[in-house]
Amino acid sequence: MQAVSENEATGAPQFTVDWFSRSIPAWKHLFPRVMPRPARILEIGAFEGRSTCFMLEHILPADLDGEIHCVDTWEGGVEHGGIAMNAVFDRFRANVGATVKRFPRHKVILHRNLSSLALRALHAKGHGGTFDFVYVDGSHQAADVLEDLVLSFPLLRNGGLMICDDYIWQRQRPGEEDILDTPKLAIDAFTNIFRRRIRFIDWPSTYQAAFLKTV
Repeated sequence: MQAVSENEATGAPQFTVDWFSRSIPAWKHLFPRVMPRPARILEIGAFEGRSTCFMLEHILPADLDGEIHCVDTWEGGVEHGGIAMNAVFDRFRANVGATVKRFPRHKVILHRNLSSLALRALHAKGHGGTFDFVYVDGSHQAADVLEDLVLSFPLLRNGGLMICDDYIWQRQRPGEEDILDTPKLAIDAFTNIFRRRIRFIDWPSTYQAAFLKTV
């Protein structure tokens, strides 16, 4: 577990891909209604930090102490072939460092490990039920997504918000889909089994799934 320092900033944030901006309108519609002032966020899958920086700027209230715990191996998954992940990690630290510099009341804590291990470690360290918001955007393999959901749900407080990214993401071409190589099967399985402990949210997104923890 390690915090990102503003001393790591080397200028304005630099991103090479944009997989997050399409979700911003839906997030800006959702958070003021259901989670206007979160203080503790858990992010599973961070890549270059685009979503992390957005949360530092727009989700954590600037007038409150806030923190984001980022869980990622920064080794990439099956969909990241050919990407230099060490450079991705360096960009993450520089991007987040530049943003933290502008928001001194916020901090970002890294858990560079497999999510299955990092989430269990958070449990062991007493973080159960302490997060206001959990963003699940790690491995896209169904088995891994299901494990991330099961392990992170107890870390979310009652009334807390969870968003699962890439609900309809698919790597294969049409007609060659592999249901175990997409988050949808895992998200459907989890939300069906936990349906008495969650409440789905009506919001303008079909690419992500969002729900509140009720019990």
